Amino acid sequence: MRETEKSYRAVLFDLFGTVALFAQERLPLFEWQGKTTRSTMGQLRTVIEEKIPAIPFARFFTAMSAVNQELGVLRNRDMREFSSTYRFNRVLLHVGLPEATATRQLARELADAHMEVLAGVTTVPPDHVNLLARVFSRYRVALVSNFDHAATARRIIERDGAFPYFHHVVISDEHGWRKPHPRIFTDALNVLQVSPSEALFVGDSPYDDIVGARQVGMDIAWVNALDAPLPEHIPVPDYTVHAIPELRHVLNISGPERA
Repeated sequence: MRETEKSYRAVLFDLFGTVALFAQERLPLFEWQGKTTRSTMGQLRTVIEEKIPAIPFARFFTAMSAVNQELGVLRNRDMREFSSTYRFNRVLLHVGLPEATATRQLARELADAHMEVLAGVTTVPPDHVNLLARVFSRYRVALVSNFDHAATARRIIERDGAFPYFHHVVISDEHGWRKPHPRIFTDALNVLQVSPSEALFVGDSPYDDIVGARQVGMDIAWVNALDAPLPEHIPVPDYTVHAIPELRHVLNISGPERA
C-alpha cells in the first residue's frame, strides 16, 4: 500500500467486479443430470429446442463445454478476444450445423439470449456512479474491460447511468486484445493523452489488471471485495480497496455526496 499521496492525471477502470457488480446468486436455476446450478443454460436450452429441435440439447451442452475449454486455452495463450457470437457459432458447427448465414444468425440469437440474462443480474450501483462522476470532474477517465460482447457492456453502463463519466471506453470484443496484453492499456492511455506514470488503474483481477497495468508502468488500485490474499508472484498493488467509492481518499475527492 502506497503511504505517500501521488498526483494522477487519469484513472482507468475495469468493468466487471469493479465498476459493475455481477450477482451470480440471481442467475436462474438450471438442472442437468441431477445437478442444480445457476446459469444461463436454461435460456439457451429454450432457444436450441425451439430453433433446432433435431439437435439433442445434450449434444449442444457437450459441444459448448468443449468449445469453452478450447477458446479459453487460446485466449489465455494469445491474449486475443473471441466474440460471444463467434463462440456460439463454433458450438453450432460442432453439433453439425453448416457454415451458413442461418447458422451465424442463430449464433447471434444465442449470444443475445445469454447476454440478456447476464445483463439482468449485473448492475452499476448508484454509489459507484457517484464516484465516477466525481472522478470525471477532475481526471481523464477510461473504461478498459475484458468482455466478449461489447454491446452488452455498453448497454449496462448506459442503462445504469455510468456511461457519461468515461472519456473513452475500450472493450476487448471491439479492441481485439485482452488484458493483460499491453496494447489494450497503452491504446487507452494514448487516447487519454497521458503517460503510464500519470495514470492509476483500478481493477479486481490480480492477473489481468494488476499484472497487466503494472507491466506498462501504471499504479494499481486493487478492488479486493472479499479480503482475499494476494496470489503468489503478483505485484503488490499501490492501494487496496473493498469497492471503488473508497477511492475518494486516494484521489483526493472527499467531500459532500453529489445530489
